[in-house]
Amino acid sequence: MKNPIEKERFALQLKKFAATLGNFIEKDDEWTIRGFIDIFKNIYTISSDTKIVSKILELHLFLHFLSFADSIGYNIELATYQNWYPDLTFISQETPQ
Repeated sequence: MKNPIEKERFALQLKKFAATLGNFIEKDDEWTIRGFIDIFKNIYTISSDTKIVSKILELHLFLHFLSFADSIGYNIELATYQNWYPDLTFISQETPQ
């Protein structure tokens, strides 16, 4: 974002949205996702491995990110490759792509 006013507006909207993310992943101070389940109904607890935790958060929150982006006039562009960062980028719907 080259426009400083647009950049500041986006930052404020993102901070406000970020403050709500906990509501989507926890209830009564506990995670709503407890583990993985396979086709045999075996349940595996979540480890503290950051790759697992980040993937769970990504999957659990992705629709909320899409909704947020749309509500403020942005689209989300995903990284071209798995190991490219950032994983997603917000692009103004008014910006030519």
